[in-house]
Amino acid sequence: MASLRVAVISTPRCGNTWVRSVLGNILKLEQLAVHNYAELKAIPDRAILQLHWYREPGFQRFLHDYGFKMIVIARHPLDVLVSILNFIRHEPLTARWLEGNAEIPPSLIGQPPTSNEFLRYATSWGAENVLSISYQWWHDPEALKIRYEQLVQRPHQTLLNLARAFESEALDVNGAVDEFNLPFFRGLPNRHGWQGRPGLWRELIVYGDARTIYKRHKRFFEVLDYSVRPYWLSRASALRRWEELSTGQGVAYEESEVGHRIDID
Repeated sequence: MASLRVAVISTPRCGNTWVRSVLGNILKLEQLAVHNYAELKAIPDRAILQLHWYREPGFQRFLHDYGFKMIVIARHPLDVLVSILNFIRHEPLTARWLEGNAEIPPSLIGQPPTSNEFLRYATSWGAENVLSISYQWWHDPEALKIRYEQLVQRPHQTLLNLARAFESEALDVNGAVDEFNLPFFRGLPNRHGWQGRPGLWRELIVYGDARTIYKRHKRFFEVLDYSVRPYWLSRASALRRWEELSTGQGVAYEESEVGHRIDID
């Protein structure tokens, strides 16, 4: 088979692992996931790499020298932040995102999105670093750009079209889109899957806090074309909803209506 190297480079919790898993299966690519590209010593001719990293000259040269084709995924920043808040309860290696520049404080673990700790982090320099990854690569003219919301709404079509962007005759002969679904990722040791509904943040972040976060990262929202429109949610209702979802007593969608709700990195 011809050489093919693909790099999935985006902000965490945008569906990166989902895309890597499905495309790796469909295109028969060796899957690589690292926290720093300096860890990569030998790269197969056919490989798909997943990494959260800045669009900086050293990494850009690395990608060019090895002939990587790039995918960048965008997701609503508030959904990203809520998903991060859930994920850090189960995955300690989030401390290595951007080699520590995500600056996730240990005190944030276990806090709800109604807390002062969450708002403090969501408006911090560390959160800016994390959210900036997709924002930076969105500017790359050679990157193939997709949205998490597209992946959730039309998983088969979107993922197969992604595969065919690299190899026009690609087929999902092994049923990878069906295999790598929400129950699969929920079953991983770090509970990589969670609720999987775009816009869930509206049930968990009160409007005043959402606007504060929006104003802090306004450029990211604007460039990636996401907004925060007025809505009503009490802090008590938001906290109650978070507790329901965190303990598994509530769901964010009707599984009988939507078969592929995914919230995975």
